Amino acid sequence: MKTALVIIDVQKSLIDEGPWNAEDVLERIARLVASARAAGAPIVFIRDRRVEPDGSLHSKLTALDDDIQIEKSYSDSFLETDLCEQLQRRGLTRLIVAGLQTDYCIDTTCRRAASLGFEVVLVGDAHTTFDHPHLSASQIVAHHSYVLRRFPAGRGSVTVMECNDVAFT
Repeated sequence: MKTALVIIDVQKSLIDEGPWNAEDVLERIARLVASARAAGAPIVFIRDRRVEPDGSLHSKLTALDDDIQIEKSYSDSFLETDLCEQLQRRGLTRLIVAGLQTDYCIDTTCRRAASLGFEVVLVGDAHTTFDHPHLSASQIVAHHSYVLRRFPAGRGSVTVMECNDVAFT
């Protein structure tokens, strides 16, 4: 089973807005990137083209020429992008997912990937969001990690794993 690391919307302006637990999440994502590189696993950086004023990748992360870079316009990273084709062309079947925002792009992309037949691992301590009027960001993160922990979708699925338990080999 070929595995890729998928980092969603870890962009300067979003991090600057101060999502919950951002520094810890960034540190874990950086560790995941280092582990993926050490294992030779492909890395996919997804950026939302609507992020302003600075939609560039956060400075704690660096995309290399070999990395897959996708720009999207919706919460669903597959919608109107070539993400699925890029993954299938490389024979990738397992996706390790981390990033922002839990309740929008993370949730939607995980569910869509599973529906497309991918085995998705959401890194439970490496995704974040912002507080909402009725729920705190920590509650939203916990809720989505709970709901997606055993999410079957035909040939695909979503499970949740902590950063320290993720393996790329």
